[in-house]
Amino acid sequence: MVANPRCDLKKAYFNYLVERVCDKQHDKVDYIPLLDLLHSMKFVVVLDMDENRVGDGAYIRKKWLQEEDLYDYLFEFEDEKVSVLEVLVGIAERFEYQVGDMMVGDRTNERFWELLRNLDIEKYTADNYKPLNIKEKVRIWMNRKYKKDGSGSIFPVKKHVKNMLDLQIWDQMTEYIMENYC
Repeated sequence: MVANPRCDLKKAYFNYLVERVCDKQHDKVDYIPLLDLLHSMKFVVVLDMDENRVGDGAYIRKKWLQEEDLYDYLFEFEDEKVSVLEVLVGIAERFEYQVGDMMVGDRTNERFWELLRNLDIEKYTADNYKPLNIKEKVRIWMNRKYKKDGSGSIFPVKKHVKNMLDLQIWDQMTEYIMENYC
């Protein structure tokens, strides 16, 4: 830590999240603006059970602080709400846990980009960055203004029996996995 420990800590944490999700296909240089925007947006809980996804995002912070031997700095995040980026990384981790193959290895980053593709924001690289479009799509998802089949959300399904608007994110993920991975 140098000049401004708080700033450096938050920057290091953001860099960790970027490294967690970027890969050969999604080069961090191309996606920094998108990821930075997602990290600047605070996640909004509409259904009570989705508070669990906020917990997943908060857990990522704590886990990183412990791994970096910086847990004493947890207080730096106390007043800060969990970001959309943190929640999406947390969901991607849960998603990978449900469908992943230990023999192949961790593919949380692939699950993350699948969520962004479903949300129709994966396409926004540094070359065609459109923050207003991204924010609108994320708000539609967070505020549950998408279609009953999940179109416009991170978990769209074609053969929907249940109204995806009424399901917590975990149950939406289960429906999506059943349709696409089973």
